[in-house]
Order: sequence, then C-alpha cells, then structure tokens
Amino acid sequence: MAARPLIFRLPPEGAHKIAETALGIPGIWNTFRLANGIRDDRLALNLAGIKLPTPVGMAAGFDKDCKVLGSVLNLGFGFVTGGTVTLASRPGNPKPRVIRLPDQQAVLNSMGFPGQGLEPAIRRLKKSQKYRDRVLVSIAGTIEDEIFECLRSTQSLVAGIELNISSPNTSGLRIFHEPARLRGLIEGLVAEKQVPLFVKLPPWPRDDESRRELLKLAETAVDAGVDGLVIANTHPIENSRLKVGRGGLSGAPLFEHTELMIADTQALVQGQVEIIACGGVTTAEQVWQLLAKGASAVQLYTSFIYEGPGLPARINKRLTKLMNMAGVTKISDISGEPPTVE
Repeated sequence: MAARPLIFRLPPEGAHKIAETALGIPGIWNTFRLANGIRDDRLALNLAGIKLPTPVGMAAGFDKDCKVLGSVLNLGFGFVTGGTVTLASRPGNPKPRVIRLPDQQAVLNSMGFPGQGLEPAIRRLKKSQKYRDRVLVSIAGTIEDEIFECLRSTQSLVAGIELNISSPNTSGLRIFHEPARLRGLIEGLVAEKQVPLFVKLPPWPRDDESRRELLKLAETAVDAGVDGLVIANTHPIENSRLKVGRGGLSGAPLFEHTELMIADTQALVQGQVEIIACGGVTTAEQVWQLLAKGASAVQLYTSFIYEGPGLPARINKRLTKLMNMAGVTKISDISGEPPTVE
C-alpha cells in the first residue's frame, strides 16, 4: 500500500493552514495560468450576467477569509466563492471539528463558520479587485440585519453574492428555513442588491415529505427574486468523533444525490434561474452529467483536498475533450450522457 502524502498525516486544519500559506505565495501559482485549461472559449459561460471562462468553481469554505482568491483562480477555476463571511469574527465550533474519510474520498466537518469577520474580508477583497469579475462571496448571519450589512459592504467588491442559509454546523440558520422568513429576507436583499444573488440551500432526502418542504424553500427563493440557487450544502450526519456530535458530510458519496437534486430543481424552476451544482464533483464526466441535468455551473471543494491543485485544470481539459467527441461547441448545449473517451 502506498504511503499517504505528508499533508494527510497532519491534522486536517493544520494541513489546510499549510495549503493556505502556500497559496499565499502568488508567484508559484501564477505559473499555473499557462496550462490551466481556461483559455478554450468553448468552456465559457454567462452565469446570471457573470462572464466565466469555465463552469468549474471553488465552493465556499476553502478560502474563509478571502486570503488567496487570486491563486485559487490561477489553478484553473472559473470562479471562486470566498467565505462564508459573517458580520463579526467567530471562533467556530469546538475541536475536533474536521474528520477525513479517505476511503470514501469524503470529509465530515462541524466547523461552524470560523472566521475573522466582515472588516478583514473587505480589506482583502479590496486588494483582489483585479479578480473581482470571477469572485463570489458567501455571507450569512442569524438575524437579517447582519446579512444586510454583509451584502451592503461586499457587493461593490465582487461579481456576485451567495447567501448561505443552510450550513448544518451553525446554530441559528434554521430560522430561514421557514418560507415566510426566507421570503422576507430575500425580498429585502433583492431590493438592495447590485450584483447577482444566489441562495445556497440545504440538501433534501428522497423522503417525500422532507423533499417537498425543502423544495418549497427553492420555490420561495425563486419567487422572491434570486438570480440562482446553489444545490446544495453538506449533508447533515451525526458522528461522535466530532466534538459537537454532528456535522456535514461532503465529498464523493454525495454525487449521485446531487444529480437527483439538480433534476428536481430544474423540474421546479424550468430555467427561470441559474443552478450551481455542489456536492461530490471530482471528474469532467460528473461535471457533464450535472450540466446535462440542468446545472449552469458546478462547485467543488472536498475533491480538491484529495486530488490536489492540478484538479481544476484536469477537469477543464477533459471537459473540452468530451465536448470535442460529442461535437458540442457551447457549455449550454451539453446534454445526455458524456461520450466515452479513451
């Protein structure tokens, strides 16, 4: 059995800190721009008015304090979502709060939005304006006023806002799972927004009752005027190895479920809004499948942990090859099953 890479012998949060520090040396990652696969115009898309070179994005949670946005984009991501940013700094939940599940290519976390808060994020976003057109920022809060302040303070610095009402690791967010409360929040944000607004929803099980309840949130968000939906957040799960006893599962086991949720959502919204698929994405074939089911773009994070910094470039190049094989010239024309490529 091959030895595990050194970074996997470190505690998960320590390994993340090392990765973040390395990405903070921009000269290294600038070289990735030469072969990151984003220069092929066939991968380009328009996401609610945001022009992107590829549909593959980095999900919120990796760059919580917006420190390394440019380096992440240079790896080949079409866009990056910073945050989740909250008004005040937060310590997050007690440790241990991250567990790797390498046999499943998955991660279980109960982070709870640890971060430095709004003001440091604003300072860093101001320094990253050359990348503004491909940066989203995830915001959250447990009362409306906190969320409004985050929107007002960040929207001039980014291409879009992602509203996170769905983290299973953060107490207080479930108040926005009540449709009337969610509608009021979104309608207020829509009245003030100057950039596209996306809402990140919780996943729904195949159980009919729960499925109907959570699809109602999607319907409410669309009716209230959002530009897009992010489907979906990590899947809630109990685990005694986490200090708080519960967390969110991410990674490869989620993909099949993500596919089903994208189909559910597209059947509901019928193209009225953009859909960003998030959950279990590792390969170009999976990106193809999600786009074919109705997603406009995808986000990944956990697969990046296991596959390394070359992953977005590999997906971009493979996706281009699949499009060549299928005779597809635009991302929006992808349909059916991906072709078989040797």
